[in-house]
Amino acid sequence: MLIYKIIKNIKWMFLKRKMCYAGSNSRVGIDFSVSGCEYISIGKNFRGGKHIIIDAIDKYNGKPTDYSPVIKIGDNVTLTDNCYISCCNEIIIGDGCLFGANSFVCDNSHGNLSKEERTIIPSKRNLYSKGPIHIGSSVWIGRNVCIMPNVTIGNNVVIGANSVVTHNVPDDVIIAGTPAKILKIIE
Repeated sequence: MLIYKIIKNIKWMFLKRKMCYAGSNSRVGIDFSVSGCEYISIGKNFRGGKHIIIDAIDKYNGKPTDYSPVIKIGDNVTLTDNCYISCCNEIIIGDGCLFGANSFVCDNSHGNLSKEERTIIPSKRNLYSKGPIHIGSSVWIGRNVCIMPNVTIGNNVVIGANSVVTHNVPDDVIIAGTPAKILKIIE
């Protein structure tokens, strides 16, 4: 087990050097994956659990996408085990956010569902983005939450477990459901 920790720490130190910015005092769990480091900024005191994936995608199937990906993660952000962030456009995460296990944040999809593209298997279609994702500060994202493209989430939001966020969310609310809806305004 000690050898895995040493390898993980060396791999993380190497990847942080390739990032646009990597703040101090950051840690990740075992078996993490980060790609497109040159498009990623991570603030100080970042915590990543086991098996997290952060992908900034500028090429797919050997072809450039139509976007320049940007991933900015603020200070004091925690991604717990198995979180996945996939970006070909822009994903901004504010300070102090907590992501529950298996959270999924993705600004892209396989194809645009045109008649021509429907004849191509999904894994061979181009990547498209319907818009960026902006997540405010101090957002608590429950387990198994999916945050879809073209969404802005305000500050101090709580998102219930197993929710799918498909629309903008104002500050200071609790949301849940599929699709997520406002359940309560936080006073």
